[in-house]
Amino acid sequence: LVENPASVAGGSDSVIFVSPGLFRHLGLLAPISERLIVASHPHITPILAHLMPQKVFYVLAIAKKLLRLGRWHNGQCAEVPLPAGVPKSFEAALVFDQPDHDLQSRSAGGSSAQVGPTRFGTGSERDLAHDRLHHYFQIVDRELTGFLKGAPLVLVGITQELAAYRSVSEYPHLLAARPTSPEHLTWEELKERGQEAVLKAQRREAERVLGEFRESARRDHVTSGVREVLEAAREGRVHKLLLENSVEHKGLLGPSFPVDFARIEGEQDLINAAAVETIRGHGEVYMLDRGEIGGSSPIAAVLRYSD
Repeated sequence: LVENPASVAGGSDSVIFVSPGLFRHLGLLAPISERLIVASHPHITPILAHLMPQKVFYVLAIAKKLLRLGRWHNGQCAEVPLPAGVPKSFEAALVFDQPDHDLQSRSAGGSSAQVGPTRFGTGSERDLAHDRLHHYFQIVDRELTGFLKGAPLVLVGITQELAAYRSVSEYPHLLAARPTSPEHLTWEELKERGQEAVLKAQRREAERVLGEFRESARRDHVTSGVREVLEAAREGRVHKLLLENSVEHKGLLGPSFPVDFARIEGEQDLINAAAVETIRGHGEVYMLDRGEIGGSSPIAAVLRYSD
């Protein structure tokens, strides 16, 4: 780190995790309070709300003059070539036959009948442009589906074009950033838009899981309370864990943990330990604002099965 020019120049906050045989250095998307913690579980809860849930996602900057695709990985976003079947612009996409704007027909019958040709329009220019744009986005969506291999795709564009793309897309992992014209945005700016959209989607998913917790008909498949959730997580029963930001609960791990496991220190943050144990058990962790879970506990869980 000392020899890294980027570290000397400053930048975003970092967190370092160290244990025997492991060293991890993560750049963070948001500031974090400086702390040194020694415990049996890595202290991860302060960074979870700002930690990207996806290892890789893509950003598609939609503009009629130029379509750009970027790949986000490990905090960086760089442009990648479009698949061969994707037109680079709306203008270059398709060559349409000119529509037959005027069809001639004669009306007949009755004295009030008008004799002579009557013009019937086949559609306004606005409707025609609308159809062409939708068809263009259908081509882009179809070609990108195989290329992306299930990774989330964040759209960046103006409101009308975002709506048009989403209306025809069949890609299941599609997100939209705040509307803006992407024509003059750098990839650093597009990266920030993409990260914001991914974290916003994660927030919506957390709210959905909270609703699932509150509305579950099987109350033996949900639990709350720090000790109760920690024990369930230790047993691998926590499927979805809900935590409130900036809340800690200090205490000893408890009888289900081996004595040697927590030998290096005494009390630690049990909410953090529950988060770590949930992840170890292949569960999912969701962050909410303080007080949002409600009741007397800042932690709740949807279980895989009852005790």
